[in-house]
Amino acid sequence: MRGTLFHTVSRYLTGHWRGEHGFAWSFWINLVLVRVVVFGLQELLRPGKGQDFHDDQLLVLLLALFFHGVLFVWQAVGVIRAAEAHIRTSGYMAPVWGAQLILVVASFWVVTYAIDAWHMTFPAPDDLRLQTAYEAERAGKYSIEPTSDGQSLILNGSLELGITRHLKRQLEAYPGVKQVILASAGGNIYEARGLSNTIRQNGLNTLVMSECSSACTTVFIGGIERQLAAGGRLGFHQYRIDADYAVLNAAPLREQDRDRAIFLQAGVAAWFLDIMFDSRPSDMWYPEVAELIDSHVATGVVP
Repeated sequence: MRGTLFHTVSRYLTGHWRGEHGFAWSFWINLVLVRVVVFGLQELLRPGKGQDFHDDQLLVLLLALFFHGVLFVWQAVGVIRAAEAHIRTSGYMAPVWGAQLILVVASFWVVTYAIDAWHMTFPAPDDLRLQTAYEAERAGKYSIEPTSDGQSLILNGSLELGITRHLKRQLEAYPGVKQVILASAGGNIYEARGLSNTIRQNGLNTLVMSECSSACTTVFIGGIERQLAAGGRLGFHQYRIDADYAVLNAAPLREQDRDRAIFLQAGVAAWFLDIMFDSRPSDMWYPEVAELIDSHVATGVVP
């Protein structure tokens, strides 16, 4: 029985290789159907997220060599020889030209799947470790620490992703906080809004002792009382996208309008809003303290 089965399979493989199966059968069954099954099996066996075939690298590469190398050569040669026989018996060239075009396209697919199989053997990235590393890198660009009396939190550095959550944790840890002291050149405008809302919702005041510019001013405006110390200043400029790649759905003018509404809600004078974003992105406008007080951007000055 085994000998008969082996003999049958051997004859079938040899018959296709020699182009004896007929052009239609060789093309649709031995090429298209078999190739669809191979591609489908590869998709079915694809490792899940966070998994890989690194430990079985040799086996995967051998299977890829067989199915995308040896098997495809057998398929292509059989189809080409069956096409030649078809031309000799029928004289029709059009189906043969179509089959040749399909073989060229199939070759690119086979190479793509072979490379894909090779990529499956690469060690899968540790998403949790990468996320932790990214968060640690961002957290290293700012700090939110309490003053010695526990009455204030000092926010210093860039406004990075995750800083709003950090502020909320610090407010839970230090319930006696009454104000946030800001020292930042700006950063992520979405986080700035989150910080501003958090400060407003908790009834906190804001204070600038050195500089608070760009997106930091949106954080500042969230304070109930908004004060400047001697030497403190606020800097404004037109919004821009600080990225060397395309950022989808990013519209600086639209973001300016959203923050304009936040400033208006905080009671800032309309005349100030008309000029606050006039400075070019490469420049910075530092209004005089008197202007900030008169426009209600700042509510007071501390010595």
